[in-house]
Amino acid sequence: MHKGGQKSNFYEVLSLGNSDSVDFEDIKKAYRRMALQFHPDVCPSSKKDESTKRFVELQKAYETLSNPVSRRIYDYELDLIDNYSLGLVSMEERTANFPTEVWERQLYGLKQRSAIRMKRKKI
Repeated sequence: MHKGGQKSNFYEVLSLGNSDSVDFEDIKKAYRRMALQFHPDVCPSSKKDESTKRFVELQKAYETLSNPVSRRIYDYELDLIDNYSLGLVSMEERTANFPTEVWERQLYGLKQRSAIRMKRKKI
């Protein structure tokens, strides 16, 4: 996390350039290189807190960007934040371009919770 509560750019965390030109192998190599550099066991004890925070951030970045679905959602949100801060995105555009996977995942979660509630009522 950056100061002011702003979310970190995971591509920058992994020292990757433009998100359009990055593939899975690039993400994997960058994560391994950065993980070896910032792993808490390798850093001096004076920098252990800082390296631990950085390592956790690297793990989050890798988990998000290495999964194709979560990466697509992340890229969408990243683009949305950039365009919204410039005033380039309307509410209609945000709704129309929202990835189908997000809606499907939310609907799946709702169905699961509903099924659990129905089972509890029967017991």
